[in-house]
Amino acid sequence: MSEFNPSPNDAPIKQPAEDRFGIDPFAQALASSIRKIKAPEGTVIALNGPWGSGKSSAVNLILHHLKDAVAADEIAIVNFACWWFRGEEALALAFFRELYAGLGPSLGDRFKKALPKIGAQLLRTGALVGAAADLAGYKGAGKAAEAGLAWLADLIHTEDTVEKLHAELTAALGAQKKRFLIVIDDIDRLSPDEALLIFRLVKSVGRLPNVIYLLVFDRELAEGIVSERFPSEGPHYLEKIIQAGFDLPLPQAADLNQELLRQIGTLCGSPPEEQLKRFMNVFYEVIAPEIRTPRDLIRLMNALAVTWAAVGSEVDLADFVALETLRLLRGEVYRVIRANKGELCGLAPRGTGDGRGRASEIDSLLLGSVKEIDRPRLRRVLMRLFPRLESVWNNLHYGEGSDSEWVRERRVCTKEHFGSYFRFSVGDDVLPREEIKSIIARASDAAFVQATLRAALSVARKDGTTKAQLLLDEMTIHAGDVADKDVGPLLTAVFELGDEVDVPGDRAKAFSVADNVLRTHWLLRRLTLERFDLATRSAIFVEACSKAGLAWLADFSSSAYRDYYPVNGRAPEPESNCLTTEADAVALEALTLNRIRAASQSGELLKARRLARLLFDWRDLAKDDGAEVKAWTAEQFKNDAAIVTFARAFTTYSWSQGMGMSGLGDIVAKRHTRAGVDSLDKVLDLAAFRSRVEELDARNATDDDGAAIHEFLEAWRRRDKNPRD
Repeated sequence: MSEFNPSPNDAPIKQPAEDRFGIDPFAQALASSIRKIKAPEGTVIALNGPWGSGKSSAVNLILHHLKDAVAADEIAIVNFACWWFRGEEALALAFFRELYAGLGPSLGDRFKKALPKIGAQLLRTGALVGAAADLAGYKGAGKAAEAGLAWLADLIHTEDTVEKLHAELTAALGAQKKRFLIVIDDIDRLSPDEALLIFRLVKSVGRLPNVIYLLVFDRELAEGIVSERFPSEGPHYLEKIIQAGFDLPLPQAADLNQELLRQIGTLCGSPPEEQLKRFMNVFYEVIAPEIRTPRDLIRLMNALAVTWAAVGSEVDLADFVALETLRLLRGEVYRVIRANKGELCGLAPRGTGDGRGRASEIDSLLLGSVKEIDRPRLRRVLMRLFPRLESVWNNLHYGEGSDSEWVRERRVCTKEHFGSYFRFSVGDDVLPREEIKSIIARASDAAFVQATLRAALSVARKDGTTKAQLLLDEMTIHAGDVADKDVGPLLTAVFELGDEVDVPGDRAKAFSVADNVLRTHWLLRRLTLERFDLATRSAIFVEACSKAGLAWLADFSSSAYRDYYPVNGRAPEPESNCLTTEADAVALEALTLNRIRAASQSGELLKARRLARLLFDWRDLAKDDGAEVKAWTAEQFKNDAAIVTFARAFTTYSWSQGMGMSGLGDIVAKRHTRAGVDSLDKVLDLAAFRSRVEELDARNATDDDGAAIHEFLEAWRRRDKNPRD
């Protein structure tokens, strides 16, 4: 096979130049024997090989090496495609028709009478096909059958015996200087009765001079058929028919591997240099041992031609080819993998119930349907693909965070990318690799970065979050790919949209902890802490903060300041972990205070998504015991819309999930609404605020604002009764 050309028919090769598995030397030797064998008299040669071993390719190469003999009129070839015909009657008739068509032109009128008469006699007496004793009845089956038998119809009543006719045919063939090679391939495609008929046909025609039969089949399969039909004969039945049997040489594993690697490279491309070592490990541990025949290889490549085109750019090459190999050739293992994402992905927990203590359980779960002799190798296969299993079978644990590179490479062992390998598409929980490459390549283009983030905010995912959450996660994973010179412009663009991307839908729910603010912190740290010295990254952050959204500026400046002035008795961060210099941290705090004051005057503050947090930041930054912020909030109490805004800002939510007894806990988490009024008296007059909330609730408004007020007040009242609520 030269270049990869997917063929649903597994087309065999035809030329020696196409041979990549060492078949041609064998084919050349057999062709030479067919040409030179002395006085062949009905010689039957068998070419044996299991399904998919390349028997048809070998036949094509044998015929290629006989071309000169055919051209010199030394040999005539009759190709009988037995699998085209269904039913013993049709098969027997077709056999004699092919012999007649192939041998007749060389033998003249005498042969033309002998061979059809032999066929007619054998069919009439039922020597070949029990159901064909009555030719007239067979003709009645339909016009097609009638046309097929027309050439024999006038011969049925001949008085010549088979022995006499056979003698005439022997004389005609013996006078020939050329030989006749009758090739019958694909016998193992036939039904058991049809396959037996072929052997009986060859046996019945008998030993004819200058005739050689080349029968191509799976010997193990044929012997099984014979043993079932003729228990007393067993393999001796075939031995009486076949004079010389040859097993098709198995391709060398090295040749199969080399061809498979070449075709994978042609279709899928080569793995990146940094992944080449792992690719080859997976190839030789997982893929190569399953590819035992040329047809295995062709099946895999035909499958990859379809599936790789659909999802190839979104998965790891080694893992994908490995999973496709298992899907085609180890279906039972593939199905178990697909059904056990939770046991296979991510890092193994270090609890007492994991590790070697679960070896027997995991063995039964994943390899229970596999033969015992295959289990050791398939354990290694699974550990190659799913490192988590090394804790089970090798007592090896990976450190916290070591799976981040697996996510970056989009390997099957990660929860984020596992599904892509089985649905052959990218779900809404995975960002296409091309999008990541695009934003990395244009990281310094602020307009592009912001347009991409805004577009992502408008894309809702199935779980209610936005695509922006996914984009920030992927940018963090691939932060190392951003060029040094692009880090500053990228952070400036992200900081400017810091408040805009802080959407409620992407905030933590139930037992999750992340939101887009936290994701942005993860991103900026991955981009800077291990890449730039303190002065350099501090300058980058100060520049980015000059255009930052208000709430994000407050959050970032607080993080930078707490590196030097922590609370709750914590020690200051070492300089290597600090975001900015101490001087810049202090300056950013002052900038934040000025921005809050300006926002309070412009109306921006009342619209801020993190209003509650900003009010407390204002109090802390002003260092006036809350006088300034309380004066502002008191002024806002005059406005009903501001009261609704405060109510929404101070309404918080939490989730709980009962653990239950005997594993009968809650299946889903329940959301609880809370009034976040703890310490609220530090930024506003709490009694005055309560009075205004009750006043608005008494109006029984049914719009969204009325619902927000009522929800907040009900939560506050529950807290009055139970401060822990």
